[in-house]
Amino acid sequence: MLANLILFIPSFRLLFIRPIVVKLFNHKKSLIGDSEKVAMESGNTHWESQLFSNQLDWNELLSVKSKPLSNQEQAFIDDQVSALCDTFNQFGLTDKTLSQIKSKGFWALNIPKKYGGLAFSAKAHAKILTQLSSCDVSLAVTVMVPNSLGPAELISHYGTDQQKQNLLPKLATGEHIPCFALTSTEAGSDAGAMTDSGVVCYQSHQGEKTLGILLNWDKRYTTLAPIATLIGLAFKTYDPDGLIGKKVNLGITCALVDSVLAGISIGRYHHPIGSEFSNGPHQGRDVFIPMSALIGGQAMIGQGWVMLMESLSLGRGVSLPSLSLSGAQLSLKTSIEYALIRKQFKQSLYHFQGVAEKIVPMAADVLVMKAMSDFHLSLLDQGFNPSISSAILKYHHTELLRVNVNRAMDIHGGKTVMLGKRNYLANIYQSIPIAIVVEGANILTRSMIIFGQGLMRCHPFLKDELTSLENKDYVSFNKTLGKHLAYLSTVKAKSFIFALSNGKVAIAPKNTKSITKPYYQQLSSISASFAFLVEMALIKHGSNIKFQESMNGLFADLLIKMYGISTLLKYAETLDSHFNDLLKWTAQSHVYESQLLLKEICDQFKYTWAFKWLVLPRGVNQTKPSIDLQNKIINQLIHDENLKEDLTNDVLLIKDTPLDELEQTYKLALKAEEIYKNVKHIDTPEAIDALLNQEKITSQKHQVLSNLTQLRRQILKVDDYEN
Repeated sequence: MLANLILFIPSFRLLFIRPIVVKLFNHKKSLIGDSEKVAMESGNTHWESQLFSNQLDWNELLSVKSKPLSNQEQAFIDDQVSALCDTFNQFGLTDKTLSQIKSKGFWALNIPKKYGGLAFSAKAHAKILTQLSSCDVSLAVTVMVPNSLGPAELISHYGTDQQKQNLLPKLATGEHIPCFALTSTEAGSDAGAMTDSGVVCYQSHQGEKTLGILLNWDKRYTTLAPIATLIGLAFKTYDPDGLIGKKVNLGITCALVDSVLAGISIGRYHHPIGSEFSNGPHQGRDVFIPMSALIGGQAMIGQGWVMLMESLSLGRGVSLPSLSLSGAQLSLKTSIEYALIRKQFKQSLYHFQGVAEKIVPMAADVLVMKAMSDFHLSLLDQGFNPSISSAILKYHHTELLRVNVNRAMDIHGGKTVMLGKRNYLANIYQSIPIAIVVEGANILTRSMIIFGQGLMRCHPFLKDELTSLENKDYVSFNKTLGKHLAYLSTVKAKSFIFALSNGKVAIAPKNTKSITKPYYQQLSSISASFAFLVEMALIKHGSNIKFQESMNGLFADLLIKMYGISTLLKYAETLDSHFNDLLKWTAQSHVYESQLLLKEICDQFKYTWAFKWLVLPRGVNQTKPSIDLQNKIINQLIHDENLKEDLTNDVLLIKDTPLDELEQTYKLALKAEEIYKNVKHIDTPEAIDALLNQEKITSQKHQVLSNLTQLRRQILKVDDYEN
């Protein structure tokens, strides 16, 4: 009774908590750092916020619609993308290919039409990058970067009218080759630690005394820098002489710098692992630029961090997920086809359950990746900019790229160990580290951004509580705290009741597929347990929670699983019935893995048994998918061309390439499967001729087996060299 009197009656609670709060927080200058505040305000949130707080509005999830591509977008993908890949296959990343990139508008995907751009949707943008990535990573990155975080994106959102009119048309046509320089030599993922600087001063510019910035920088890892004509540059700005105000440290600023200015050293190359795209370091020493060169002009001094936080979502949410989805689809497609074509112990590889254990999870991962991307791109096209969702996609997709390419390499064995033109997995396999480390390394993204920023952005009360404390508004803090305590009681009760009933008392949306209903209910249960454990972690660690990176990583993993289940269930409404078994396998796996994560989080608390009793009263009761279901799915993946095509339709096939050769051989192997039902497997010309002579097969079937035998040997070949 005393506890309830103190905690749930506002006037008593205020008397109790005020002296504690004053003592704890009065001596602190700020509870939230400036960079954290910017990150908290950048972009917005959507479904991830509801998962975080267990306030699930299924209508909001299901009402997000995926718009079809426009006729112009579809024509560009059908004609220009394949044409560019064909040019690249013939000439590599040469001037001829770069010229085609410029002239056909590949660097103008996001530029408004009034400035000569294409103004494509996020969905079209992603589709283009996915198909280009299946052709070659270097080609995709060369197209990707100017359409992601770069001068065009920043000018479009923050530039002055003059900058838009003068520069965007030149960027759209490739007259200007852009790059954007963020990473300092010692800063790495901590962009706020950059040492690059700009000092406000007067200097002579074009014969006149001009107010501007004197720049000094040392950047590296800048894509397109060696060939760039326009450098987008982020640096810390200082005004020691008070020329524009009383503040000395003005914060991070972004500027546009002509690469030919005196004092700039540029043109040297890095060699990105497994890739040939242009990337390199550059330096500037005492380089003067006028205020008009700042993105947005003088008024935007110190606003660079805001620009970067709001613009990073394109790289995190579109570019890198597209590249990763392409690699996962390529891995799945080639593994399915190779597992049918390749024979060991007189059986196709797919007959071995060890191989099926690799391929079925690959198909499940591709399905979830497609679902998550489709949902996120739809949000972008509806005007949302969900920064946490972008971080989730970046981390999730790039990590699954790494996992699934390795699975594909295991299946192919020696075929993809040897380098050469016939190795269609080597390019993406070698390039994986690039996707993992850029746009915020995955270690940072998992441990700090997804949960750390997600906690501040998605928690229903924490931000308001901290703001009240910052303002020393204890009455407001007390009011919010009351709501917070009621919320805590609610999620604690829901966590226990939902888990005890195996989710059956949770509400599932109406008018959805019956196969998905139990997973909606189990998702509600997992989300309630997640929300409750977040509260317990806050109580345990307080303001130090952001330094509990390993614990935060577990919460991030669980949030990603919930996001994957959510988008999968929504995506399921668009799928044909031939996806049902794979859908069941995927959802069941995600629920099982989510329960394991709940158990692991509970293990981090002192009274583990008590937390498990509230969160998992029935234990980890979701089983892994059965081997029988696995066997059923692998046979469907091998023999159902429509299912394979639906899962891997972003892999671009260029005629007379190893991928095209593999596809044609796979189609012949499918026909041969029917023939082998009546005759034992043979793959020598003499034995096949003997079957025809014995009239065991028709001449048409003889032709199929003969052609397949010849093509199979071509597929199994690897490149060799004289020296």
